Amino acid sequence: MTTQTDKELLVFGATGGTGEAITRMALKKGYGVTVFVRDIKHTKHLFNDLCSQLTFMEGDALNPEDVNRSIGSNLHSVISALGIYHKLPGHDKLSQATKNILTAMNQASTNRFICISSIGVGDSYNQGDTATRLIQKSALRFTLSDKEKQEKAIRNSDLDWTLIRPSRLMNGNGPSACQTWSGPTPNKKLLWSVNRSQVATLVLDCLEDDTSIRQAINITGCPE
Repeated sequence: MTTQTDKELLVFGATGGTGEAITRMALKKGYGVTVFVRDIKHTKHLFNDLCSQLTFMEGDALNPEDVNRSIGSNLHSVISALGIYHKLPGHDKLSQATKNILTAMNQASTNRFICISSIGVGDSYNQGDTATRLIQKSALRFTLSDKEKQEKAIRNSDLDWTLIRPSRLMNGNGPSACQTWSGPTPNKKLLWSVNRSQVATLVLDCLEDDTSIRQAINITGCPE
């Protein structure tokens, strides 16, 4: 296994299911990992077995000073797995937190940014089976609206960004195989759920693949 001990990552949203999967996989691959969290005590409980390998930064992603303090020039990459669910219209907490990250990265001259977005955003709008599209247009419509603002801010930045758009996220009980694509939906059978571990694998693969820079990559499960 090739280790990446000279490459330091900062992960936002590490206490969520996808952020946890990314953090654990990054450590397994030998990256140095700092997690930006609101509650260090809770986070240490979550990563009980790995605390000695992690660096912890406590703060609020909606506070620019906290974000600025966390992002230094020694970082190789920043990964955002932040997820903020909105039941009502007019909220922009996710996009605002992302703008804080983008600003801090520019100030620190840290260029590589990978962000977890969602199927249904950008040119993946209306992709998915009937159930997926129904959820996008009902329960997730205000959340996806904020994600649209988030993606726009990222696309308008000068950073080396990659957007990862998963379908419905599963904790290991999703399809064992997965499919990635950019643009129109592939002409093949897709299952419209994906394991968080598969998303984490894609994120870490993109860190080592410059062809993923300035790309939006969709991912979902598929038959083997």
